[in-house]
Amino acid sequence: TEPEGKASVVHLLGECGDIVGEAPYSLEKLIDSYDEIKDASVKIALLTSTIKLFFKRPPEVQKMLGRLLAKATEDVSSQDLHDRALMYYRLLSTAGDPKIVEQVVSKSPVIGGHGVNFAEEEDKEHRDALLEEFNTLSTLYGITSENFISEEYQVKLVRMPKEHPLDVGAAPLVDPGVNGVAEHLQQTSINDVAPESAPAAPAAPALSGEVDLLGFGLGDGPMVAPTPAAASSDISLDASFKISGEDYQAKWEAVADSHALSVMMSLRLQPESTDLVESALSTLNILTMASGELPTELKFFLYGRERRENGMIFLIQAVIFKSPDLSLSITIKTSGGDQARSGELSQKVVDMTKTALQELM
Repeated sequence: TEPEGKASVVHLLGECGDIVGEAPYSLEKLIDSYDEIKDASVKIALLTSTIKLFFKRPPEVQKMLGRLLAKATEDVSSQDLHDRALMYYRLLSTAGDPKIVEQVVSKSPVIGGHGVNFAEEEDKEHRDALLEEFNTLSTLYGITSENFISEEYQVKLVRMPKEHPLDVGAAPLVDPGVNGVAEHLQQTSINDVAPESAPAAPAAPALSGEVDLLGFGLGDGPMVAPTPAAASSDISLDASFKISGEDYQAKWEAVADSHALSVMMSLRLQPESTDLVESALSTLNILTMASGELPTELKFFLYGRERRENGMIFLIQAVIFKSPDLSLSITIKTSGGDQARSGELSQKVVDMTKTALQELM
């Protein structure tokens, strides 16, 4: 259209004014007829080009720039134009070093500025990529971080499936979702964990409600959970068991956080990747729903089912906190099977996990 064509020509005069001899005088004619210009994009292009040309040919442009700033700062027909004119005026009147002003102006958008397109006209994939890095410099630059951060300094994130109940979303460092690790550990006491631990032997019923996890000398039993009754056998998991993300989420949310078994243990070595952990756990048929690496931790969403008819299903969240606080947190919720043995069997799954990851312990 005509206004767009005018704005483009004015833009070229500002960019190439050092080699176009008549550039200042062409812009001056437009400045003198400023009140007759109706389109805001032409006025913005005129303002930006004039101030750019000022740094290339100051003696010829100084006076006309003063007249243009006087008009533009009083022009209320466009908020963008008005604010831009005020910004240029304040920069010129307060900046101690003209080179700083020149650097700012040289990077200034020229025709129309940002945000003039309707949402339907914008690249949806590009916009979604920027929203993934919201609240960072990416939204200011209009480009994703991979375009201005060297590869060795970029944070590598593996996105969790959207249907997962503990999806990391825009990658928070501590997941605030269901059974967040920090929140759960604050809410859990020795007595809360005890019912989920293996029950005491019949000969020592006094220990059935409380287990001496920290070695405080509660009762006469050992410091670790007592040996399960003879009816209990080593648990075996079904290698062929599969569960969809939708079912995983439904079963996880159906179990209250207070009924989950939560265990924290120290690690000696940090795994190089999530694949190493997944491979080790798969040897005992503890399978992976999703996994990912965050700046401070490795997260795993795991599952397994007891190898017998109507066997118990184990839903597992494991978090490996990186150095200097190198440790492993395991949270287990169960579904189906004999729920009276949920705590006992969950503890056995924890023991299996320790066995699989013994090289890290």
